[in-house]
Amino acid sequence: MANVIPEVTFNEGVKEFLGQSFCNEKAVSAVGEEKCQEKLSDILRSLSYPPSYTVLRINTLHHSKQDVFHQLTQVLVQQYKSKDRLPPTVDYHASLDDTLVISSPTDHSKRHEVCPEANKEVIVDRQCGLAVLRGADVYAPGIMAATQDIIKGDKVSVFVDIDSQCRKGLIHRFKGNKAFIGNGCAAMSRKDLFVGNSSPRGMGVHMTEPIFDCPSLNGVLVDRLFLQNLPSIVVSHVLNPQPGGRLLDMCAAPGGKTTHLATLMKDQGVVIALDKSLSKINKIKQNAKRMGLSCIQTFVYDSTKACCMQASCNSDAPPFSPESFDYILLDAPCSGLGQRPQMANQLQLSEVKSYPAYQRQFFSTAVKLLRPGGYLVYSTCTITLGENEEIVSWALNDYPQLQLCEQVPHLGGIGLLGTMLQPDQLCKLQRFHGVSPMISCANGHSDNDTIGFFVAKFVKQFPS
Repeated sequence: MANVIPEVTFNEGVKEFLGQSFCNEKAVSAVGEEKCQEKLSDILRSLSYPPSYTVLRINTLHHSKQDVFHQLTQVLVQQYKSKDRLPPTVDYHASLDDTLVISSPTDHSKRHEVCPEANKEVIVDRQCGLAVLRGADVYAPGIMAATQDIIKGDKVSVFVDIDSQCRKGLIHRFKGNKAFIGNGCAAMSRKDLFVGNSSPRGMGVHMTEPIFDCPSLNGVLVDRLFLQNLPSIVVSHVLNPQPGGRLLDMCAAPGGKTTHLATLMKDQGVVIALDKSLSKINKIKQNAKRMGLSCIQTFVYDSTKACCMQASCNSDAPPFSPESFDYILLDAPCSGLGQRPQMANQLQLSEVKSYPAYQRQFFSTAVKLLRPGGYLVYSTCTITLGENEEIVSWALNDYPQLQLCEQVPHLGGIGLLGTMLQPDQLCKLQRFHGVSPMISCANGHSDNDTIGFFVAKFVKQFPS
């Protein structure tokens, strides 16, 4: 039995493929094999636990930063008073004027000091476990098994089933590969969970001592705050759409970036949000409504087919006429290998290698839809060279009308060595993965403790 979250496990082929991204010939030649391997190890290690701070974006269109700051502070004071713990601190982000940062009141490095204290165990699935690591309580649908004599009010120790091997409703103590994620108070008895109720709802365990002390923000100031990872907020600022513009968000669900972009445009202009899934489009609509935004138009549509090359095409609904957008965000479907926290990644190498071809389809459509003088931001939440720098290198080669732009703000590291991109081009790219960049830029930017993420910004030049 492991008492701490183990380093995320990858398929051996995927792990070797990641090694090729960070320890390719150019990188090794520049900094040496040892430093390359050290950087990769640091990244893989960090993926198994959450960032040490929580980031929220303020709905500045309808609410003042100061009011939201004070309201959130009071919410956390009350929340942690009930937990009998010191509340975390809330700060304004130093570079992003619409962003608040909640720092954990305890050092993440001290997670080993929290140990199982109860004889009564609750086993949860991986999805539930990941939510707990980010500050959630345990809800009944995520509980796989519980010690037979648990009743409401009992102190319990919570474990996550790492390999998804626990049988639902198991009576005996689970002996598979599990990791301890904290202690809590049972909000339901075992009978409530598994006897006569096939699908219980509601809170199953109130977490009183999680190994990572992240605040629970579910349902908190929902019209004023949007919980996002730092790079997702940075992306919208990098695109920097202006009021009155026409913007396309090609892979928009669940709508965090879409609503941010509309807010930056002061709800003036048009923001088109596309996604192939009706349920995801409905989620975007819900988020736009709670943020009080009216300029967002949603369509259930495949973005790879969003450009119409016929004489009869229009700009009001997909497919759109060529060169009909001032701004395009392509937050592309990707392997997601930068997501944190992770426990056991089950992607196969063939799946990871399949993404670049798919991403190029989206990108090609984006180039057609972007007007000359317009801006395109390409981003992913993965860390492979093939889905990031190699896409940029391909794009600059196949579309000479595109030119890389400086990014403002630039809070992450720079691009990885290993492609035909030159050092000045790598400095215009932005990577987040928690370790120092391999080569230096004049402005001395470094990564933050956040998810793995990549950002590139292009401008489409006018024909000469």
